[in-house]
Amino acid sequence: MSQETAALLLILAVGAFGKNYMVTVAALAALVLAAVRVPYILPALADNGIRVGIFLLMIAVLAELALGRVPMHDLMHEIWSIPGLLAIVGGIVASWMSGRGIELLARQPQVAIGLVIGSVLGASFFRGVPIGPLFAAGVTAVAMGLWQVLSR
Repeated sequence: MSQETAALLLILAVGAFGKNYMVTVAALAALVLAAVRVPYILPALADNGIRVGIFLLMIAVLAELALGRVPMHDLMHEIWSIPGLLAIVGGIVASWMSGRGIELLARQPQVAIGLVIGSVLGASFFRGVPIGPLFAAGVTAVAMGLWQVLSR
């Protein structure tokens, strides 16, 4: 058994143990795609999957607006309220951290296993929501940067 297969099986097991079916199914899909060995699917997912996922997530978030479920008057009023302004700041911080996460994953893709395990453990035992590897990687990147500064 290859190390890659063993890592995917570990992620699958952690996902199943933590009852995180998205992780479990994703690990199973990656195992199947690796076993089938279609030469372009996994590289295409590795190169473009994050962008496609972010695109689909943005569509899902904007769907409420597109469906007319959020009236423009309420939207404009909410943006200029304290919660609305804090949400804008939160979006800026989350986007910045996710950008650091993409950089970390590009430099050190091996951290993805720890991110998945941590996300599953957080969802399973701390009533969290596994929001995905980008923000988790961003938090990790910022923590690693702080560690480097503090350990000098």
